[in-house]
Amino acid sequence: MSHQIYQILHILGILMVFLGYGALLGRALAGSDCPRLKKMGSITSGIGLLLILVAGFGLIAKLGYSYGETWIWIKLAVWVALGGMIAAINRKPCCASKIWWILLALGTIAIAAVYWFRFL
Repeated sequence: MSHQIYQILHILGILMVFLGYGALLGRALAGSDCPRLKKMGSITSGIGLLLILVAGFGLIAKLGYSYGETWIWIKLAVWVALGGMIAAINRKPCCASKIWWILLALGTIAIAAVYWFRFL
């Protein structure tokens, strides 16, 4: 499979994670208890996390990067933190506005890891 396919899948996964978490955060901020929205947000973000992981490792292998590079470990730590956010959103809906900004910060860290730390 070409690296462009892995890139598309990786970006699709990122979109799905933030779309799913946005839905869950919107639900929490609105004080809604809509089970369909919770299910759709959870499924979308879960599939997105899987796509990010599989396509990310595919890109690492395809482009010949070493698994010991710092930026890869930073992105893996961000992925783990993103994976834990679903529990935070669902268990602490009162903290949804704080979680919103944490998600934004995690996304920014992941972008910085690729476009800044990778070239240090």
